[in-house]
Amino acid sequence: MRIHTEAKTRVLAILCLAQFGAMLVWYNFSAVLPVLRQQWVMSNDQAGTILSAFQLGYVASVMLTGWLSDKIGGRLTFALCAVETGLAGIGFALFATDYSSALIWRVLAGIGQGGLYIPGIQILSRWYPAKQRGMAIGAYTGSLMASYAAAYLVAAPLAAIFSWQSAVLWTSVWALPAAVLVYFCISDPHDEFSPRADMKPAPAVIRRGAKWEKRALWLIILGYVGHMWELYAFNGWIGAFATHTLQGHGFNTEVSLTYGGTIAAACLLMGVVSPALAGWFSDGHGRCFTATLALLLSGIGSLLFGWMAVVPLWLFIPTGLIYSFFIVADSAIFKAGLTELVPPEKLGSLLSLQSIIGFGITIISPKLFGIVLDYSGWGWAFSLLAIGPFAGIFAMQLLRALPESERMAAGKR
Repeated sequence: MRIHTEAKTRVLAILCLAQFGAMLVWYNFSAVLPVLRQQWVMSNDQAGTILSAFQLGYVASVMLTGWLSDKIGGRLTFALCAVETGLAGIGFALFATDYSSALIWRVLAGIGQGGLYIPGIQILSRWYPAKQRGMAIGAYTGSLMASYAAAYLVAAPLAAIFSWQSAVLWTSVWALPAAVLVYFCISDPHDEFSPRADMKPAPAVIRRGAKWEKRALWLIILGYVGHMWELYAFNGWIGAFATHTLQGHGFNTEVSLTYGGTIAAACLLMGVVSPALAGWFSDGHGRCFTATLALLLSGIGSLLFGWMAVVPLWLFIPTGLIYSFFIVADSAIFKAGLTELVPPEKLGSLLSLQSIIGFGITIISPKLFGIVLDYSGWGWAFSLLAIGPFAGIFAMQLLRALPESERMAAGKR
C-alpha cells in the first residue's frame, strides 16, 4: 500500500518537534557547567565524569529500549522515556546540590534519553523507502542537533541572569508535552508487531545472525563508534572551551558564559542542516563515500581546533562552525546504512546494538578529554578526539569493499 507523501511528512515533522523538546535535557548540564565547576569546586576530571555518567545511563537504557520498541511499538517507548527523562531533569534542577547528587540525577536523565532517538528512527524506517531514508533520518538527526544547540542557547543565558537551577528546569519540562505529542499524534505502521520479531535483546540477535549480516554490520558499527568518540566529547565540552576562549580575550565571567553558550549553540546548530545534507548526498553518492569525506574533514578539525583559543575571534568562531558542520554530518548515514543492511524484523534490536556500542564509547571519551585537559590543556584534549574519525575511515573503506555494501543507497555503497 502506497503511503502518501503528506502523511510521511507529517510523521517526520511531529517526530522532529517532539525530539527537539525532549532532548533539551541532554546538554542543559553542559550549558551550566562553567557555573557548577565554580560553585561545586569541581575539577575537569569530575565534570567529565558527570558527562560520562549521563552516557552510561543512556547506554544502559538503549540495551533494552530498541528491543522494547520492537515489542510495544516506537510511540509508547518514546512517550514513556520522554516522561522519565523530563522528570529526571526537573529532579536535577530541584535536588542536585553537589558532585555526588549530580551523578545520580544525570544517570537517571540518560536512562530516559535512551528511548527517544532509536524508536523514532525505527518509525521513520517504516514510513520511508530506502531511496528517501537518508534524507528523512538526516532531518530527524538535525532536530536532535537543534535541541542540543537550543539547550546551550537557552540554558547558558538563564544561568547567567537567574540561576543554573532555572536554566535546567526550563529546559527539562518540555519533555513532558513531547511524550503526549508522539503518543497521540502519529501512527507507527508496525504497531501491530509481527510475532516473528525476535524475542531476545540485540546481542542474542546478532549471535544468531546470518554471515552477510555480521561482516557488514560490525564494520558500520565500527564507523559509528569512531564518529561517536569525537562527536559527544566535542558536544559536551564546546561550551566550556568557548567560555574559556572568551575569558582569555578579556571578557568577564558573565559575558563569557552567555556568549560562550551562544557560540556553542551556533556550533551545534550546524548539525541541524549537515546530517540532512549529508544524508541526501549519500542517497545519491553512497553511504561509505560520504561518511569517509565527513570523517576526514572532522578529524582534521579535531587536530586543529583545540589550539585556537588564542587566535582572533573572527577566525576562531568560523573555524568552530566549519568543524561542527562536518563532525555531525555523517550521523544519519550510519543509521540509514544499518537499516539497509539488516532484516526489518530485527531492526530495533540491531539499531540498539549499534547505539549500545557507539554510545558506550562516549562514556569514555568525555572523561578522557577532561583528564587530558587537566594535565595538558585544550589543544591535546581536542587532538585526542581525532582517533575516532580516522578509525571510522578505515572501517568505511573495508565496508565499501564488501559486496554486502551494495544493499546501501540502492547500490551506490
